Amino acid sequence: MRAHHGDRRTAGRFQSREYSGTAALDFLARAWPGLAARDAAATAYQDPAWLLAWARQLPLVCEPLVLAVLDAEQPVAALALVREFARDGRTRITPLSCPASEQIRPVGESAEAASVLIHGLPALGDDVVVADLPDSCLLARQAHNRWGAPDSQTLYATVPLPVDLTALSRSTRREHTRRRRSVKALGDRVGYHRTRTRTELLAAFDVLEDLHRRRNALRLPTAHTPDLNQPWREVLMQCADLAFIATLTLDAQPVAAQLCLRRRDRAYSVITAMDPAHRDLSPGHALLHFLCDDLTGEGYTALDLGRTAGEDGQRSYKSAHGATWTTTRTYTAVAGVEQHERVQQRSKEFSI
Repeated sequence: MRAHHGDRRTAGRFQSREYSGTAALDFLARAWPGLAARDAAATAYQDPAWLLAWARQLPLVCEPLVLAVLDAEQPVAALALVREFARDGRTRITPLSCPASEQIRPVGESAEAASVLIHGLPALGDDVVVADLPDSCLLARQAHNRWGAPDSQTLYATVPLPVDLTALSRSTRREHTRRRRSVKALGDRVGYHRTRTRTELLAAFDVLEDLHRRRNALRLPTAHTPDLNQPWREVLMQCADLAFIATLTLDAQPVAAQLCLRRRDRAYSVITAMDPAHRDLSPGHALLHFLCDDLTGEGYTALDLGRTAGEDGQRSYKSAHGATWTTTRTYTAVAGVEQHERVQQRSKEFSI
């Protein structure tokens, strides 16, 4: 893997610089942790262990890439990316760990830093896609102002903890009560466990993988179906300290499992799977009840349930747990005349 870094642009006192190959890995290992630690808005998807783990699993046709913003040679913000080299010589830029990550944002974001990143992104490759920007981040707002409407946008669900059942509708409260009674009636036949060690995590991932395969065997994949052909096990081996899997069992047999990441007092659900043979138990709902109670008891204040597709009742399922809704947006970075034409063409499609 080659190492490269180069200055791109100066704006005010800030300067953008590109780090690629081994230089990008070095930046993620040395400079990124300090930026992420000082950034209160950074999620688990900006954790250096998570990003480094995915960067080390990139195929040979890809290289890790960091676009950093410097102030007097000191990094003040950065965005982690991947450059893919196509056979026709074109290069495609996408966020590092996408689509496994469900929120992409810079670390150390400020209005001026976001502006420098927006100006620097189009020059990184032939096709530059900035996916899954949360609508609350400054980069998303500046992307909208500079590039026009997003290519797509997706609902994103977050459950505040503890779950406030009194804030839900009467019918939803009754449904919660019915489901809890059904699980309670099974007594010791139902078990719940959350992993605490790397060994437990990897063993539970095998269970989750099996449940996911069985659940999706007869279903067409959607844009939001996790791709377990990606090197998940290798990634989890390297960032086990920020991951856990919660599992629900019936008669000691797993019926549901949920992979989550954690950062500070917040958890992020990444992959959920359940046994289709036990739909009568509503194992996904039951596991989520146990998980929310468990996380609340340990001081967590939110569980992000992530991108939410319209199919399979996902929105109503998450709303039933008091989810609040935001949006993530995907943009194509463009410059010059092309940028002006794109903004004019798509300005009426979306609002931000």
